[in-house]
Amino acid sequence: MRLLDIDAPEMRGACQAETAKARAATERLSSLMTGGFRIKDSGDKDRTSDRRSLVRILLSDGRDAEAVLISEGLAQPWPNVGNTWCGVDR
Repeated sequence: MRLLDIDAPEMRGACQAETAKARAATERLSSLMTGGFRIKDSGDKDRTSDRRSLVRILLSDGRDAEAVLISEGLAQPWPNVGNTWCGVDR
């Protein structure tokens, strides 16, 4: 599965800052989900060869987990330009 409409930092990032941000985003998502969540499948697949399902994570308090990650600087809206975690813009 892949979260819909966000670009999250990669664990095998292009720089140490991206890898650190990926760890922080993973930990934050996990903590958000401990209170309960529901996965909403969009019915679409990503464009990678894996064709992962694009989903939203709806938290028990009604918030969208992706929006929380974006608001906390742990993800950015997709589509985007550049790699903000490594300070690279295109």
